[in-house]
Formats: sequence, structure tokens, C-alpha cells
Amino acid sequence: MEHYTRRQVRLLITLFVAYTAAYISRTNLSPALDAIQTHFHLTAAQVGLLPTLFAVPYALGQVVNGTLADHFRPRSFIFIGLVGSALMNVLFSFSNSYGLLLAIWCLNGCFQSMIWTPIVRIMATEYQESVRPRAMFAVSITLIVGYLAAWLLSGLLTGNVSWRWAFRVSGLVTGALGVGCFLALKDTRRAEVQTAEEAPVSRVSVVRLVFGTDLFLLLLGCMFNGYVRDSIMNWAPKMLVDTQGVDLSSALGVVLIIPIINFAGIQLGKFAYKRLKENVRKTCAALLGLCAAFSLVLMLFYGVNAWLCTVLLGLCSAMAYGINPLLTSFLPMDYHSLGRVGMAAGLIDAMIYVGSAFSGTCAGMLHDWLGWSAVFASWTVFSLVGVGMVCLAMHRKWKTE
Repeated sequence: MEHYTRRQVRLLITLFVAYTAAYISRTNLSPALDAIQTHFHLTAAQVGLLPTLFAVPYALGQVVNGTLADHFRPRSFIFIGLVGSALMNVLFSFSNSYGLLLAIWCLNGCFQSMIWTPIVRIMATEYQESVRPRAMFAVSITLIVGYLAAWLLSGLLTGNVSWRWAFRVSGLVTGALGVGCFLALKDTRRAEVQTAEEAPVSRVSVVRLVFGTDLFLLLLGCMFNGYVRDSIMNWAPKMLVDTQGVDLSSALGVVLIIPIINFAGIQLGKFAYKRLKENVRKTCAALLGLCAAFSLVLMLFYGVNAWLCTVLLGLCSAMAYGINPLLTSFLPMDYHSLGRVGMAAGLIDAMIYVGSAFSGTCAGMLHDWLGWSAVFASWTVFSLVGVGMVCLAMHRKWKTE
């Protein structure tokens, strides 16, 4: 077994903290959605526009920042993204109109889009292939730690003080961690030197990257997975409040099991990845199929009791999150020989958040019109379509010359 160097350990901890800080200032919205809806007298579709308007600039920003991450030092991107997001959270807490909430959360998406692709770029340049998979799975645990921290912090403050203080405190925490990470990443300049020496002589065009490989089909699969993943994480607390007749405090206590189940999903993804001979595409297809099956069971039995509903929500989420590190961390490395790791990472994360954008308004409208069972049915359909896209991608021949 290869071991990390002392420098790699320090860098891994810094990247872990940085992306956890990012989650604290963006996933804190979910526990506060019901309180915001009540405060401003909104419909589910209206309050669902908040995560949608976060996801749209986030997706577009991933494409832009994915391109820039292939050329410039990542440290500054991460710092600006974290501190900017922290500021948006604080401003959000003082907003007194629905329109201003939408504008600020949209800007939060812009700042958040500056964080992930530089992290992938650092991973590609600082970790050799023998230890890179373990490092990537380690960073992916931020999905769990970040959600737990954000939901605990935001949920407790929303339930016991107000939703305004939930965003105020989240912003202050993210800002402090952002400054600390900036200082800790001071020696990543070495990665740029290595990249200049090791990178391919030329980079393929973006058009050839997307349409000359299997990436286009995989991007469609990413979009469908993003819709399912963030439908669960955006709406889970409100789903339990609506379907099980519990208050926010009780729902929060139950729903916190979901990020823990997500950890099991990431471990399942890791296990399946090894069992399927480190084939990212086959692993994604298998987990999407399981997600479709669990979504169908949820649609049929969500009304039995709160615990069964939560476990089934968690299983759906676990499959979606088990795929996440494979899509956002491992898949971009397949395009390293084309000189497009950062661009591939940006496009993949962008399409996940295009799906996430639909999870806000579309899931809200489905709930308003047909109820939560229609939302669960949509997860089943989109997961199955995602399986189809990935299977087609496995038979697509690359044409990059």
C-alpha cells in the first residue's frame, strides 16, 4: 500500500475542510425552506425557486471555472468562492423581500461554482495515481460531514431562534474556514509546475471533448442524477413535515439519518467500483438502477410511518450520492490525456446542477399539483433514463482526432 506524504495529508485535510465549509453555506437552505415559505407566504413552487436560482448560475459557473482551473492557480478561486458565499449568507439573513432573497441566493450559486473544479485540479496534480482514488473518496465524505453540519446548524437555529440567524451563523463559519484554508494552501504553486511538465502538448477543443467522446451521453445521465439527488436533499425536511404530520424539530431529528445513510452509499459506490474492475460507467449504471427501484418502493409505501419513509428516502439518496464521487472526481480523470480534466469536471458538475435546478421548481410544482407521490414517481423515471444514457455511453467510440 502506498502512503500519503506528510504534505499530501495536510493538503487533503485542507481540501476536506474547504468543501465542508462550502456545504455549510449552501445546504443550510433545506431546513429553513418551510420557515421561509411561512414568513413570506409563498407556495412550494415559489420557495422552490430558491434552490433553482442557486443551481442555474452554479452550473454555468462550473463551465467557466472549469476552463480557468486548467490554466490558473486554484488557491485564489477557492478563497474567493468561500468568502463570497459567506458574505451572501450574511446578506441573505437581513433580506426583507422575496425578490432580494432570490437575487442573493443566485449570487451565492456564482461564488459556490468557484470551489469544486480547483479542488479536482489540485487532486489531479498533487496525488499520484496509486493514492489518488483513496484521496478522492476521502474528499467525497465532505458530502456527509457538510450536510450534517449544515442541517444541524441551520435546523437548530431555525427551530429555536430564527431562519435569519441560521444563515448569519453559517456565513460566519464559512468565512472563517475560508480564510484558514487560503493560508493552508499557500504552497500549491508547486502543482502548477508539475502540471506544465506533465500535461499533454495540446488540449482538444471543447466541441471534440463533448461530442467526440462519450461525455455528452454521460452529461445527460449526470443531469438526471442531479434532479433525484437534490430533490431529496432540498425537500426531505419539508416532505416529512407534510407527509408524516411532524414539526420541524421532530423532522430534523429523523431526517439527519439521511446524510449518515449517504455515507453508506459512498462506501457502496467504492465497493462496487472495485468489484466492477474500477469501471466508472458500469458502477454508475448499477447504482442508478438501484435508485430507481428504491424510488418505486418509496412511492408505494411512504405513508406507512416516518421512519420507513426516512429510510427509503435515505436509500434513494445513498444511491445518488454513491454515484457522486464517481462522476465528479473519477470520471474527469478519464479525460486527462485530452488535457481537459478541469473542463470535464466543470461540465459534469454543471449538468448535475442543471438537474438540481429542476429539482427546486419542478419538484415543487409536482407537489403542488399532484402530491409527493408524483415527485417519487419522477425519481423512478429519471433514474431509469439515467441508466439508459450511461449504457449508451459505454458503447460510444471516441473520435477526438
